[in-house]
Amino acid sequence: MTFDIEKMNKLPAGERFFDVNELWYCMNRWVVRLLYPTSVTPNQITFLSLLFGLASAGFYFSGIPDALVWGAIFLYVKVFLDNVDGNLARVRGTTSRFGRFLDSLTDFGVTVLVYIAVTVYLVRTTAMPEYWILGLFGLVACFLQSTFFVFYLVNYTSRVGSYEKNRVDESITEEDKRKVEEGQTDPWDLRLQTLFVWVYGWQDKAVEKLDALFRSFAKVPDNDAAWYCDRKFLAWVSPLCLCTNNVMLVIFSLMDQLELFLILLVSFMNVYGLGLLAWKVLSRTGR
Repeated sequence: MTFDIEKMNKLPAGERFFDVNELWYCMNRWVVRLLYPTSVTPNQITFLSLLFGLASAGFYFSGIPDALVWGAIFLYVKVFLDNVDGNLARVRGTTSRFGRFLDSLTDFGVTVLVYIAVTVYLVRTTAMPEYWILGLFGLVACFLQSTFFVFYLVNYTSRVGSYEKNRVDESITEEDKRKVEEGQTDPWDLRLQTLFVWVYGWQDKAVEKLDALFRSFAKVPDNDAAWYCDRKFLAWVSPLCLCTNNVMLVIFSLMDQLELFLILLVSFMNVYGLGLLAWKVLSRTGR
């Protein structure tokens, strides 16, 4: 089977939008091309990204000289690999629900540990325990902003019909249970899905309620496809993805400005996201 780089994309050519996250891993296509004929699996790449993420948190926590530099380097490699696994799976045609949940749960664990480590670094170097509050708000803001982007992306891809491994609502259904009982689905798929719902469910519900509120402002019904198929909005909202969040943390780490990163994350980026929704409402109402 020949290598087809077009299969890396979740969206067909005519349905794509500018995703700022592609700037951070523009070289991954060459890595995927190299890995394509090998026996390396996407899940192995996911596990490797987990190791780099854990190492990044370890460096931030260590307090050694150049801890921020090493933490940033390992975090960027984690971000890069986090994109390679999915692209490799799509090119090979081996995408799976197991891989989908494994990837998201890896992101969750690494993000929690990195933010704890960054906060510990700030508290230790400044002797200001107040940074624990800022770190907590930063972690919550990071998750909600990432879920905000994913919510609209999955709503879009589900309508385009190009990527079926993600669902808008990942709540466990009777059909999910039945497929496991009948042997159509691996039990580990359901186990990871259960854990996924436990750690991400509150975020999904929060974003759904926020979206419903702004749709009510715009008088948009639940099944209005145009609301979710706005590619210009998707392009503008893409900087809220976890990938860009991590890259910004890398950049601010190299600048030794972790506190500034957290402040911008909990203030400007939240205002940015809400501003995009307000703009979306105004564009629909014609005001």
